Amino acid sequence: MVTKPVQDEKPSSVARSKRATFDRLAKKAKAEREVPLQLEGDDGEMEEVSILFRAIGAKQYDDLIAKHPPNAQQKMSGDIYNIHTFAPALIAICSVEPKLSYDEAKAIWDSEDWSRGEVMALFGACVELCNKGLNIPFIGSA
Repeated sequence: MVTKPVQDEKPSSVARSKRATFDRLAKKAKAEREVPLQLEGDDGEMEEVSILFRAIGAKQYDDLIAKHPPNAQQKMSGDIYNIHTFAPALIAICSVEPKLSYDEAKAIWDSEDWSRGEVMALFGACVELCNKGLNIPFIGSA
C-alpha cells in the first residue's frame, strides 16, 4: 500500500511564527535566575536575600566538566565529574551578584553551616540554568 503525504494539514504554530535571523540568534541574552535564600541578618532575624546566577555557554560548560574529572570511586559509580570540585566551580562561574570566587564557593560548599540540601539547591539552580531547554526523552523498548 502506498501512502501519500497529507497536503491539506493546517500549518503548525511554529510555521506561522516570525522566523529568527542569525543576528538575533547571535545577540540572545544568556538566561538568568535569581535564587532566594533565608539568611540571618545583622539584627539576628532571618531575612530573604538572593543570589543572581547567569548561564554559561555549552562549550564553556563542557570544558568545565572536563576540568573536574571524577575520582576513582566516582567513576565506579558512573559519575562524569567530581561533584566536590565541579559544583563550587559552576556556582562561582555562574554567580553574578554577588560574584563569588571559586574559593568562596568552595568555602560555602564545604561549610558546616550549610546543609547538603542548601548547597545542592545552589548547584542545582546553576545546572538547570546552564541546561535550560534540554529535554532528552527516555527511549524504552516496546
